[in-house]
Amino acid sequence: MSSHTSTNKARPVFWTSGWDSTYMVIRLLRAGYAVQPIYIYNPKRKSRDRELAALDRLSALISARIKTGQLLPYRVFNLKDINIDPEVAQAFDDIAAALPDGQRPLGYQYRYLASFIKQNRSEFPTVALGLEKALSPETCACSAIIRQFGALTPDMRIDPSSAPALVALLGDFEFPIMDTTEPEMRKQIKDWGYEDIMREIWFCHRPIKGEPCGVCNPCSSKIAGHMDFLLPATAIGRYDNLRRIGEKYGPHAKKFRAFIYKVFHR
Repeated sequence: MSSHTSTNKARPVFWTSGWDSTYMVIRLLRAGYAVQPIYIYNPKRKSRDRELAALDRLSALISARIKTGQLLPYRVFNLKDINIDPEVAQAFDDIAAALPDGQRPLGYQYRYLASFIKQNRSEFPTVALGLEKALSPETCACSAIIRQFGALTPDMRIDPSSAPALVALLGDFEFPIMDTTEPEMRKQIKDWGYEDIMREIWFCHRPIKGEPCGVCNPCSSKIAGHMDFLLPATAIGRYDNLRRIGEKYGPHAKKFRAFIYKVFHR
């Protein structure tokens, strides 16, 4: 990654307050970039208030500690104001249809994130996504799908020679940390002395009693990617229970997940 001074035009990034996107912000700042974080506010997202509170804490800590680059105030855009682009929607469906049976598909957020860029292209022609180099399709579906349907260029963009559906869906994103696994990120964060900052992140979509649930996709990905130190023992216990039920009952495990949310979510 080349170094850019903070006088350059700010680099837009999607910042969720999770591990990967927070690591991406820190890494870009250390490289000297000016960073413009973007947060997409989903009124139906159970974790939205915790994510925004985490962004406030993280912004203050990072700005005080990292003096290279420049962290601009994060900007909030409402999901209800994003119109799904027809080309993006078709590309998303085409990729989903081409996946082998049983492979984890892309999350629906890629539909509205890609549409957001198209809708705001004059201000944000590209936006960076904090996605790691996946150890397996279970740890990052997007990373696996990029390898299946195309490749990245040296500047971490979708190669134009990739499958047309991949270009149409993900061609406006940058993937600046897709050369790094989460365990590698963990080592770098420790080496840089930012472990206290990363303890302020939030990634769980459906918290239970104010703590990560252990069974939503982000929680499951963290555990599968050997990042379970980020979750409490209760969350890891739920993950293990759901995994065992999934091995025994297959798709019926989803009903158990729904039961957990209904009974325990606060």
